[in-house]
Amino acid sequence: MIVESISRLSRNSSVAFRVEDELRQAGVRLCAADEPMEESFGTIVLRHVNIGIARGYHHELMVKSRQGLETSTRQGWHTGGVALYGYRFVAHDHPNPHKASRGQAKRTLELDPLRAPVVRHIYEWYLSGGLGLLQIRDRLNANPERYPPPVPADPAAALGHWSRSSVWEVLRNPKYTGYQVWNRRARKKGGNRVNPPESWIWSEESAHPAIVSREEHDAVQARATANARSRKGTLATDARPAARTNYLYRGLLHCGLCGLRMWGNHRRASTYYSCQPSHQRAKDIPAGHPSHVYLNQARVDVALRPFLATALFGPGRRDYWRTCLGESAIPERVAPTSARRVEVTAEIAELERRLDRQVLNLEDDGVTPSLRRRVAARVAELEEAVAERQARLAAFDAEAAVAPPSFAKVAPLLDRLPLVGERSIDAPDAELRGGCPDHRGS
Repeated sequence: MIVESISRLSRNSSVAFRVEDELRQAGVRLCAADEPMEESFGTIVLRHVNIGIARGYHHELMVKSRQGLETSTRQGWHTGGVALYGYRFVAHDHPNPHKASRGQAKRTLELDPLRAPVVRHIYEWYLSGGLGLLQIRDRLNANPERYPPPVPADPAAALGHWSRSSVWEVLRNPKYTGYQVWNRRARKKGGNRVNPPESWIWSEESAHPAIVSREEHDAVQARATANARSRKGTLATDARPAARTNYLYRGLLHCGLCGLRMWGNHRRASTYYSCQPSHQRAKDIPAGHPSHVYLNQARVDVALRPFLATALFGPGRRDYWRTCLGESAIPERVAPTSARRVEVTAEIAELERRLDRQVLNLEDDGVTPSLRRRVAARVAELEEAVAERQARLAAFDAEAAVAPPSFAKVAPLLDRLPLVGERSIDAPDAELRGGCPDHRGS
């Protein structure tokens, strides 16, 4: 097999050498047109040098590409493909004469007279303290002509209405303060997670008309942080002094019909947890799901607390789990699944590297419209292949989850728990959620 250059095979050294070894095992020799055909000490060294150069070129290209995006953001240019909700694009001549001659342009943002007031309303409702995300969502959806819902980059994926996440996306986007901001999310390698604010790149000065002030945006983030602490803290009153109820199973109970997380409510003298699909953003709600599902906390306590006192905090817990795991033994299937999982993970990594290379091809100034279409089609194929392998990973995880752990793995975890026995049955909710009675922090 002959390639134009070893760099056209891959700019990743481990991938290039792995492909070369696999071809050699299949009886196929890999040659490069810019290298001597005979295999010798010199050609082997040359191959390694060329792969090193390709790897260095790829690294340099990625660094320069990132520097270009950072510079563009600091200058106030919009770097995304879709205008921010509440704004519309304003085109400007490209500052690079060569790109300007080819019709390329830079873009900034200006206020959308229909949608900008919607953003202002969302901030005012949230900061007033009387409305949460779900209430704001319902108010917006009640009048779609006055509050038109956002349209994503792919119009085919549009919901046609406001969701809880779309409301929150408006509230947490710092661009509404008038500044351009880039690198808020790790889209390529971080699973679209939110990057820490200190790694965000801001424009040096205001780049477009502001809808909210920096103080209002910071106030929204402060309220959201307080709400997050109230969900994660030991006591509900630690983060929200006005909170009257500490829900023992907050964030731990999920509806058995749809899998959505249930939330706590308090009515009269009883505490209960409910699931209401219409108040949550979810797909594939099963047909026939009741509009409301209620679970009384007292019933959960009756079933769960004796189990905790016996299986986790009781003196006979080792015998309990030795018996349970021995009776539920399942034929070993984890090892082959783990091996296949490693293989598929490596395939996904290789496909993502190919995607990166195709994206770099699109950024080439010399790419023609015809080649751009071909590259776009190849990107779609690679993305489909990545999705297929990710689905296989999920299937492997589900298969591995069926097999219970061995007692040898469970025993060390049990030894880390205190022995409090039946005292955990009558322990106050706050102590049981924060730790075992008389052993908090153990």
